[in-house]
Amino acid sequence: MPYTVERASSADSHEIALLLRASIIELCGLDHGDNPDRYKAWLKNKTAPNVESWIDGPGAAFVVQDQVKRILGFAMGTPKGHIPLMYVLPDARLTGVSKTLMRALEDTFRDRGLDEAHLSSTLTAERFYKSLGYAETGETKTQLDMTFRCFKKGL
Repeated sequence: MPYTVERASSADSHEIALLLRASIIELCGLDHGDNPDRYKAWLKNKTAPNVESWIDGPGAAFVVQDQVKRILGFAMGTPKGHIPLMYVLPDARLTGVSKTLMRALEDTFRDRGLDEAHLSSTLTAERFYKSLGYAETGETKTQLDMTFRCFKKGL
């Protein structure tokens, strides 16, 4: 599947919000147990206006697009090297989109002189992050009745 990585545009905020919602509902069942009461809270801030504000914020946000400019994945990083969001469309899972997004964020962090990236992971994504060299820190975060393990990676 040919694709390109680009800086995210606030003009794409509606499509990105739909991607985030689809990814959470369809790919993160391990985390929310396919229980609408649990994932509705997770989806609450995944709106086009919020996505637009995240893209226009001080961090870096990237999309991966296919040949017809359909957005297959979205990720963002903060100026301090934290990765709060990294999601792909369900039909783009296991195609290299996630690795491409992570590479773009890590390159951006290096360009900013950072020597470490960190994130908190869903159960669904833990194996993926470990495969990229991220190591558990031993810390956890609890949000929305879910526990997320914290990871870091030297750049």
